[in-house]
Amino acid sequence: MQSAAAGLRVACIEPENSIRQAVGESLDWSAPDLLNALGLPMEDLVKSRMATWKRHVTMKLRDGASEHCVPGAWLAEAPFRVELRTLHVDRLRLDEELLKRTVERGVTVVRDTVVSVERNGDRLAAVHTAGGVRFSSPWFIDASGFAAAILPREFGLPAIQFGPAKVAIWTYFAIAELVEGTTLYMEPLPAEYLDWI
Repeated sequence: MQSAAAGLRVACIEPENSIRQAVGESLDWSAPDLLNALGLPMEDLVKSRMATWKRHVTMKLRDGASEHCVPGAWLAEAPFRVELRTLHVDRLRLDEELLKRTVERGVTVVRDTVVSVERNGDRLAAVHTAGGVRFSSPWFIDASGFAAAILPREFGLPAIQFGPAKVAIWTYFAIAELVEGTTLYMEPLPAEYLDWI
């Protein structure tokens, strides 16, 4: 989107099913600045019901004890200037809104999948899609993710995965009170890396 706004011709090749229900509605403290730069300030997201506030985290242990975690006010001061509020977002609606704004800014979205690349020595010359279209450009960005890793595979680049594979099991629960935050129900026993419910 930013490249198109700077006057470059941009094509984004995305599979047809790229917008899907995704885990990860809880944004971190770097997200507000990024969303604001894209024209989606936090207050507008909350007003449109695309997001709700997440102001704190409460950890509840098995013995009934609770630990309330709020980011320290010093984080909002110089030199850090971190936005202390953050959000839970409706990922489907946010993804649709981001796609709409991307197209409005001049990005051409192509619903297809890259299946091969064309090289000129050590340089990438073009990509070919499953639909038989060839895209050439002096610049390419591979955002296909770790599972696809098209360019690293083609050029024999090392791919580094951080930490062991992770699985999240999640659902929604009805609650009696409105909580503008996150509650983690912890099992205070020794566990493997990121092994939690």
